[in-house]
Amino acid sequence: MQGERALRRRLFDFYHRFVARHTARLPQWLRAEIAGLLYHLTRHSDFGFAHARYLTRHRQQARAARLYGQVGGDMTDPLFSASITPVSQTDISPAPGVFQVQIGYLGLRLSGILNQKAELPPPERISLEADGLSLRKETLRFDKGTAQFRCRVSRPLLVRLAPDTLLEARIDSLGHPLHDARLPAPGGGSGWRLTLPHAIGGMAEEIARYGPVEKKGHLTPDAAMLQERQAGYLELYDALRAVFERDLNRPLFILYGTLLGQVRAQDFIPGDDDFDVGYPSRATRPEAVRREAIEIMCTLAEQGFVIVLNASGRPFRVRSADGPVWCHLDNRPVFTPGDGHVWLHKQARLPLHLADFEDSEEAVLRGRKVLRPLRPEAFLEAYYGPEWRVPDPGYSNTARPVPKMVTRGLSRICLSGREQQELAKRYPGRIIPERWQPLYPLADYAESLGF
Repeated sequence: MQGERALRRRLFDFYHRFVARHTARLPQWLRAEIAGLLYHLTRHSDFGFAHARYLTRHRQQARAARLYGQVGGDMTDPLFSASITPVSQTDISPAPGVFQVQIGYLGLRLSGILNQKAELPPPERISLEADGLSLRKETLRFDKGTAQFRCRVSRPLLVRLAPDTLLEARIDSLGHPLHDARLPAPGGGSGWRLTLPHAIGGMAEEIARYGPVEKKGHLTPDAAMLQERQAGYLELYDALRAVFERDLNRPLFILYGTLLGQVRAQDFIPGDDDFDVGYPSRATRPEAVRREAIEIMCTLAEQGFVIVLNASGRPFRVRSADGPVWCHLDNRPVFTPGDGHVWLHKQARLPLHLADFEDSEEAVLRGRKVLRPLRPEAFLEAYYGPEWRVPDPGYSNTARPVPKMVTRGLSRICLSGREQQELAKRYPGRIIPERWQPLYPLADYAESLGF
């Protein structure tokens, strides 16, 4: 199982680092077939999207449906008509680094690397812009002279861009010598030209109303919708915590941003629209943690909950069977192999004691009872750093380097493709692996997993 996951990850990384930029001269059909082969090896949706896009463009809808949907099903996708190209060289002074934009199945991916000039202080922020409009500002964190960033613009939001859009990554640090400099696209251009025939515009009005694009690529819901969602999370948490305490004899405590908001203000972080929880594992080895997680998922499925596994098979997201797809909790096992640390996703190995999670304490979140680790401040400092008390709307740890030892250890918690398939057959509609969900029709995918 570990070998299978490692192969999947290495193939995806190898393709984007080495193959994609060196296959431009190959015939288009051959590049599409390579993407299709890589999809069936990795189950990564972007490869399937690329192959399905080629097949439908060349009137091979039946084959596309057989591979990526349902025979005779709807294979329409507005992103099949999208395109993106680097702009020509401009006279704008480039920043040292590179800016990448890719169209994928889930939307638009923007990423980049900024290199610090030895003679200059590091810039603080970068603004990701569409036709000069700031979509999102990322706080830059340098490690050994390099800062990385990445974010997404989700499918539902792409329609609000203009049909023809210039995408740029601009240094946004007033008073810094590189202020207003653009990160270059490969080849030296100042950005990327995105063509979206189905787009209708209106992004400026949307951002003025809702604020910038959040880390998962959506706009933050307005105050009324956010209140509704957060109330839904708390209702789901109450129901799930009761099952953990009654049937599994262990606490279900809040973690990450949910815990951060509770400790700071006994409320959600402003604009927060997800809910993180965890439970203490009684296992000490990743393989045993995985087997325990499978047993817990089966118990929850039998109790009427819906379990979703991401493409890596990481345990696990949970929602109610009759609830909307957005109303879910991200649940993670917390364990220790006896090395003086606790291990848990999101790719974390923290110098804390498992006893602080096994004996959780009661707290209040928006007037409702929740459980939290015994030393919540110690967890927050270990994960977010010593500045965790200071709100930072641009904070993101998605590009934070993770030691290979941690990545390898936590990867063994993830379910193999075979384990995911077996659970999906055993609990149809109750355990849903993203990896094995047909990509089309789009409406069916959105109903099961959302975008």
